[in-house]
Amino acid sequence: MSLSPPLLGLGLVLSFALPAVGYHRQRTATSVDWPRIRRSLLRNWAALGAVVALVLVAGEPRDLWLRIPSVGVLVDGLLYGFIAFAGTMLLVALAYRFAGDGIPADDVSLFVFDQPPARRIAVAVTGAVVETTLFHGFVLAALLSLGAGPWVAGGVAATGLLLTRAQRGRSNAVQWVPGAIVLSALAVWSRTVLVVVLVRLVYDAITLLSGDPDDYDTGRDG
Repeated sequence: MSLSPPLLGLGLVLSFALPAVGYHRQRTATSVDWPRIRRSLLRNWAALGAVVALVLVAGEPRDLWLRIPSVGVLVDGLLYGFIAFAGTMLLVALAYRFAGDGIPADDVSLFVFDQPPARRIAVAVTGAVVETTLFHGFVLAALLSLGAGPWVAGGVAATGLLLTRAQRGRSNAVQWVPGAIVLSALAVWSRTVLVVVLVRLVYDAITLLSGDPDDYDTGRDG
């Protein structure tokens, strides 16, 4: 049985509370260090755990937009979805470079780029799994269950992702607008959050493992 409307509402509140709390903590922080980032990662996993527990107790996998896709959907979604998402993010980066502004970066991202690979992977996995499952999984499925159209639901899911990026500055969120739209389209097309999680995992891991602070403009973190 799917979650009832009141429980769907509770899950939506929990999902959007995550970027709200993160934004507040980011704005009141005075420095960046690994213990602070680790606490943020744990807070993200706790939020996802609360939503997943809600689904396990009173719902079913489709409340997380979770189903096992066919091989064709999995392969096509991962291949073409990654090309579309990574290509879109690359075009955004090139647009910044051609404009002569440089790619804006924030203090947290620059700090993570200087961390050992294991810590970079921890950040990549948390972002890919938690953000995607909450917004392109639960939020998308919840709004569809409540009667929203697929593109309205996808738009709200993209907005949730952008709010999490806004924790690191407005420019970070602006960079992600086209990519968030692509991820929403992929989630609606594939009808499963798994494809979107895999695309984000590959992209985030490559980006964080290969990222170099010299590639970014540190003066425009919004």
